[in-house]
Amino acid sequence: MTFEARTTSTTQRPAGRNGLGTGGFVTGLVGLVLAWLIPILGLVLGLLGVVLGGVGRSRARRDGQATGLATAGVVLGALALVSAVVSWVIAYNVLT
Repeated sequence: MTFEARTTSTTQRPAGRNGLGTGGFVTGLVGLVLAWLIPILGLVLGLLGVVLGGVGRSRARRDGQATGLATAGVVLGALALVSAVVSWVIAYNVLT
């Protein structure tokens, strides 16, 4: 009598986990808040939020996962970018 153990490995990600989308959401949200206080930091975090949210949305659609946080990351990142530029324009006009 022989016993043969077979193991299979799967590389599937757990359902509902989208780290890039969550990262895009967090950086977009923090960037939006900081865009009015420290515009350069808001600009960098907003750009990072758009990039992470876009990649997270793409991967989530490919894997059949939820895209809500990733979409929110793209939107919040874009708002952070716009807010940072508006903040710079206001500061420039006030100081000159």
